[in-house]
Amino acid sequence: MEKLSRDLLRVSRKAQICVGAVVKKYNITVAEEPFFMAINSHDGATQEELTALVGVDKAMTTRVIHSLESKGLVKRVQDAKDKRQNRIYKTDKVNEISEIVLKDLLHLNQIFTAGIGNDDLDIFMRTLAVLEKNISNFLKEEK
Repeated sequence: MEKLSRDLLRVSRKAQICVGAVVKKYNITVAEEPFFMAINSHDGATQEELTALVGVDKAMTTRVIHSLESKGLVKRVQDAKDKRQNRIYKTDKVNEISEIVLKDLLHLNQIFTAGIGNDDLDIFMRTLAVLEKNISNFLKEEK
């Protein structure tokens, strides 16, 4: 059990390398991918909402949104009701590539889960959810 965190990190790094290779074809970095997916399914979300969805800090969100904006993938629009907020909208460019990006990432999931039965995969996903919750609780306590 003492090597659980090391194994999780190793799997995470390898998965990030694979995701990075897939999204690189679309001029998206591995850091931008979760934002790309979140914006694709939550068009018009605020930067704060995206920060919570992706689970990173506000500075990272700002950097990634700026990068995606410079690539023409998103546009930042000041919220009409709350001028302190920016809403992030996907562009036509995202609409053109999102389906194929999603298809490629789903294919990657199939590769990752090959040889794992549905019951085992369900247990694994529930276990990951508990791990994430425990880690989040630890991080809250550390603040």
